[in-house]
Amino acid sequence: MFTLADFELYNDRFQSDPEWNGRRLEIRRRLQAVGDSAKAAFAAEGLGLDRRESLHNPHASNGKRVRRQRTMLFRDKKSRKGLQSFLGRELGKDLDSAVNNLHFQLGLDHQGAWWGLRIDKGAWYDLNVMLKRAEDAPGRKELMQAAHFAPGYSLEIDRKGARALEKMTDRDWRDLAGTLQPGQNIVEIMARMPAAAVDAAGEDFDEGIVADLLRLLPLYQLACWGLDSPSGVSL
Repeated sequence: MFTLADFELYNDRFQSDPEWNGRRLEIRRRLQAVGDSAKAAFAAEGLGLDRRESLHNPHASNGKRVRRQRTMLFRDKKSRKGLQSFLGRELGKDLDSAVNNLHFQLGLDHQGAWWGLRIDKGAWYDLNVMLKRAEDAPGRKELMQAAHFAPGYSLEIDRKGARALEKMTDRDWRDLAGTLQPGQNIVEIMARMPAAAVDAAGEDFDEGIVADLLRLLPLYQLACWGLDSPSGVSL
């Protein structure tokens, strides 16, 4: 569970202060626990995932400010191995980074919690698969069916223009296919909860997050690139 005091750590006055590293480490471990629960739940559905966390201490890589913390779940080592062989040594090594894969995530910042799916610019092959599906009517139907399985989520492009995922139409998906560019755009499918609501949820929050992330499994499967993907990457 997470409390209001946890979210206060991401206010400006605490972000660069190493004296709060211990508290942030505690939060990191709680995020790990939720991530492990989600990982086990996905494994029971036949999906193998690895787990990583963001830094809990000020460092050059985060601008020496801990503005947020998150846990991320992405394709496991076994799944990455075949793709890395296909991509070659130089491109393949990038797959060992969570952000270069379509990934589930749960994060905290000063406003509250967020969770869902994210496709960063580095995960261009996954976005390519999603967009290829959205180019034809059968693929768009699959995407809409998966979206209706996950009410309460919003789709955002480059962290703006949020729209209700379950209300996206055939035309909306077709338009995305015609405007987005793999490697140039970030796609997020996220749900958010204010800090006060997370605090009020108490121990029920963790269990609810795992169940909510599981509802995104059909959409993950439609966007996740594999060597047998009907609309995968060609080099």
